[in-house]
Amino acid sequence: MRKQNKITLREFKKNDLADESDIDILISLICGSFHDVAKRFELTKENCPKFVAFYTKERLSGDLEKGMKYYILLEDDQPCGCVALEQAKPDVCYLERLAVLPKYRNKGYGNMLVNHIFKQAIQLGVKQVELTMMSKNRKLKNWYKKFGFAQKCTKKFDHLPFIVAFMYKDL
Repeated sequence: MRKQNKITLREFKKNDLADESDIDILISLICGSFHDVAKRFELTKENCPKFVAFYTKERLSGDLEKGMKYYILLEDDQPCGCVALEQAKPDVCYLERLAVLPKYRNKGYGNMLVNHIFKQAIQLGVKQVELTMMSKNRKLKNWYKKFGFAQKCTKKFDHLPFIVAFMYKDL
C-alpha cells in the first residue's frame, strides 16, 4: 500500500486517489463495511448478488476503468473507510461506496468522507451530488438528510429485493 495515495485523517490531499494497486484494500473496506447491513436486512449472495457487501474485484476494476474516483481513509496508517465519486454529467456527481469499517464508526469518519466528496464535486464545478441507497434503511437515510440530501424518488428494480431511494443535494 502506497501511503501517498491515501487520505489521512489530518488532511485531504487533492490528488490522493486510489488505483488498481488498491483494489484488495478497497474490496476489504467495502465488503467489511456492508457485511452487517446485509445481515440486518437478510441480504445474501443468492438473493442479492449485486449488493455492495458482495462486491468483487472485477466490478471495482470496472469502476476505476470508467473513471470512478476512490478515496481511502486511514487511521494510524490503517485503512478504515473509503468513498467513491463518479461524474455522471457535467453538473452531477454520484457519491458511491461510502464505507466505514464497524470498529471505526461513530468517530466522524463518514462525515469526513462525505465532506471530501462535496469538496471534490465543487472543484469539478458540479451543481448536484446524488446517491442511491436502500430505502428501508431509515437510520442511514436520516444521516444523509443531515448533510442536506433530500429524497428525489424511489424505484423497485427486478434484480433487487428492496426498494432503492434516490437522493440528491444541491451544492
